[in-house]
Amino acid sequence: MPEIAETVLGCLDAGAQTAPFSGRNEGLTLERAYEVTAELRALREARGERRVGRKLGFTNKRLWPEFGIDAPIWGDLFDTTVTEKGMPWQFAAARATEPKIEPEIALGLGKTPEPGMDAASLLRCVDWVAHGIEVVQSIYPGWRFRIW
Repeated sequence: MPEIAETVLGCLDAGAQTAPFSGRNEGLTLERAYEVTAELRALREARGERRVGRKLGFTNKRLWPEFGIDAPIWGDLFDTTVTEKGMPWQFAAARATEPKIEPEIALGLGKTPEPGMDAASLLRCVDWVAHGIEVVQSIYPGWRFRIW
């Protein structure tokens, strides 16, 4: 699967798109997608990017059937992909593929949540809350992809 990670990184770097991997002969399950995520992280770190956190995506349950998922999914955030308030920010829209802007609520965790925590215990893990925006893009034409 290193070739999938290399293809994804190449698409992100060039502002290009590719056919969804889930429709290819080798397929791409959610488990395999997270393996690709680890390989993609290693490629980015090898060229000097630093992981600064994770984000949850697909938190809207109404979208889950459309994409073949049954829970939110996560992805890495890098120092090259995150900007804090007050810092200069530029976005090369011409290089993005089908960009969208999404309002977000960001949570900073003061301690790591543990399996089985109730809502009150989870809330005590939150150190800070902030408004944010996320500019997202799709390497898949028409934002059409599914997890199989």
